[in-house]
Amino acid sequence: MKIQILEKTPHSLRLYIENIPLHVLNSIRRAILAETPTMAIDYVIFIENSSAFYDEYIAHRLALIPLRSDDAFLRYKSPEECAEAGEKHMFSADCFAKFDLTAQGPEEGEITVYSRDLVASDPYVKPVYEDIPIIKLISGQRIRLEAFARLGRGKEHAKWSPISVATHKYVPVINIDYNYCDNCLKCVDACPREVFVVVESKVAVNENKVLNCNFCRLCENVCLNKAISVSYRENTYILNLEFTGALSPKNTLLIASDILIKKLEELEVKLRELGVLT
Repeated sequence: MKIQILEKTPHSLRLYIENIPLHVLNSIRRAILAETPTMAIDYVIFIENSSAFYDEYIAHRLALIPLRSDDAFLRYKSPEECAEAGEKHMFSADCFAKFDLTAQGPEEGEITVYSRDLVASDPYVKPVYEDIPIIKLISGQRIRLEAFARLGRGKEHAKWSPISVATHKYVPVINIDYNYCDNCLKCVDACPREVFVVVESKVAVNENKVLNCNFCRLCENVCLNKAISVSYRENTYILNLEFTGALSPKNTLLIASDILIKKLEELEVKLRELGVLT
């Protein structure tokens, strides 16, 4: 297997991966999306709320605020243990991180309550972004609440998924048969991704932008001589990941890989117990 980093930022990753079956890559993608645990607010106790919004509306907004979780899976109990404790309203410190929020509208005008106004009991579990608006308050309005965050998985609710986008695409292979190409340049004008260029009065594939191809096949359609063919490489893909910030890209991939390996090991044990494997 060959892996190349095409693009890397603090909140996104674009990988070029060769010699990997699609079902294996999709298993990794699904493990990141649905199995990798992060912290998210799951219970909110409203002590006072005289704002224009219902309690449920505010609680929903709070739940979708990404929380830093890089160390949480080592310091808090598993999602399965803490989900049951939450249902019984047993907010123990080894399962839940607590947040307090108290805000009041000014005498004149209005104020916006942001995610930075949440006071965390655990300094390692706090909002990734401080400028997420929660609610606006005007004179006479006040809000006071306690929120409890726990570890969870994306398969339970999307708020626990460490990524917002996880997609893969085939790697395009574009061939030009110059025995039939008459350099009409229609493909250059038709391609929305600028995959084709003119080099020395001759149409060619722009190798720097060939990965931008989205397989729309407009180039094939406008080429009357059928000189252009678009296909893809077997077992070679581009993996695009955009992270919420709850976990770093490195930790997300490592944790997801460990989870996938453990599931395969558990499957092997069960198959041996059933006598399927010897």
